[in-house]
Amino acid sequence: SGSSNPYCVVKGDNEVLARTATVWKSLNPFWGEEITLLLPRGFHSLTIYVLDEDTIGHDDVIAKVSLSHQQISAEPRGIDSWLSLAPANPDQEVQGEIHLELQVPERGHPRVLCCHLIKAR
Repeated sequence: SGSSNPYCVVKGDNEVLARTATVWKSLNPFWGEEITLLLPRGFHSLTIYVLDEDTIGHDDVIAKVSLSHQQISAEPRGIDSWLSLAPANPDQEVQGEIHLELQVPERGHPRVLCCHLIKAR
């Protein structure tokens, strides 16, 4: 149909931490959602999956972006940028990017991360 019903699922080491609302019939979704995450103890990576919600059958994984613990902690002021989406499975081709802000709160707990899922294109 030329459009998707995208939403995001945020996982820390394969554990689901959050889900955004679905944006219906859009290839350029705006979520604008701020989520405070409590990361798993000793976590290694944060992965954000972009999925297409289907009313019949299973939702399709469109793409993902993964950040290692080292990448996140290497930016003391946090991350605020467009990140390229990668295929969720090797047989897939993906084009697009997602705009994220990630920040550890000042004097915050080392396992707390503020995640602002802004939009994708």
